Amino acid sequence: MELRQLRYFVTLAEIGSVSRAAVLMGVAQPAISRQIRLLEDEFGVALFYRTGRGMELTEAGHLLAARAPTILTDLQQLENDVRDLRGVADGQVTLGVPPTESYFLVTPLVQRLRRSHPGISLKVLEAFSGHVNEWLSAGRIDVALFYRAPRTTHLEADELVTERLYFVGARGSLGDGPALGLADVVDRDFILPSRAHGLRLLVDGVAQAKGLTLTVPLEIDALLTLKGLTEAGVGITILPHHAVARDVEEGKLDARPVADVELSRTLLLATSTQHPLSLSSRVVVREIQALVRDLVSSRRWVGAMVE
Repeated sequence: MELRQLRYFVTLAEIGSVSRAAVLMGVAQPAISRQIRLLEDEFGVALFYRTGRGMELTEAGHLLAARAPTILTDLQQLENDVRDLRGVADGQVTLGVPPTESYFLVTPLVQRLRRSHPGISLKVLEAFSGHVNEWLSAGRIDVALFYRAPRTTHLEADELVTERLYFVGARGSLGDGPALGLADVVDRDFILPSRAHGLRLLVDGVAQAKGLTLTVPLEIDALLTLKGLTEAGVGITILPHHAVARDVEEGKLDARPVADVELSRTLLLATSTQHPLSLSSRVVVREIQALVRDLVSSRRWVGAMVE
C-alpha cells in the first residue's frame, strides 16, 4: 500500500466523486481511479460501489475510511516531529488564499519568510474561499485564508482582520462624496463576481435585506478582467481598497467607501485539526499574523481593522 493511495481513498470517501476529488487534489481523474483499483486489488475487496450518483463506500470501504485518516495523521505527525527535532523551520508549506488577498499579501509574506526563515518553501494556491476551505479540510493545503467559514470541528479558524469594502468605478464616475450607500448607486450597472464568490453573496444579501435589486449584466471571476472593464466604464464594482490601490494612485479608477456598514467582511486564518502542523507551518501562521498587524497599524491596508 502506498501513502498516495491512502490519501486518494480518504478524499474520495469524503467527497464521493472522482471528478471533484481530482479537482480538489490537483490530479487527473484516471490517476485517482487507477490508484483506487490498485488499492482494491491489494486488499482483495471492493472499497466502492460505482453508481450513477458517484462513488459509495462498501462495508470494507467504511472500515478503511474509519481508520485511514488516523493513520495519515499519525504518519504526518511523525514526519513533523522528526523534522522539528532539528529546531529549524524548513520544507514546503502550502497556503491557500483568495484572489484579492493573494494580490496583496503574498509578495510581502514571501519577502518576510526569505529574510527570517529562508529554509521554508512557500507554495501558494489561489481560489475562492469555498474551494480554499475544501482544500484545507482535504489536507491539500497546510494554512488557509478565507471568508465565510462554516462552523466545523475539522478547522481551527481565527478572525484575522475585518476590511471595509469600496465602490470602484472609472475615474470621475463616482462623484466627490466621502462615502456611498447601495441606495445611491442602485440604478448603476454592476460588474460583480459570480454567486460562487463570497463577496457576491455578501453584496446580494445586503441588497436583498434593504429591498434593493442590483443590475448585474456582467459576472466576472477574474480580478484583472473585472478591473479592466470597470476602468473602461462598463460598470462599477465592489472590492476591498487594496485590490485597486495602485489603480487609484495612477488615476485609472476611483474608490469610495461603502456607507452600508453590513458591507464589510472578516478574513479568517485557518488550519486543520485533522492534519498536524509542522514547525514551518506554525512559522508561516505567525508571519501572516505579524504581517497583517503591520499592514493595518501602518495604514497600508486601507479600511482594515485587526480583530
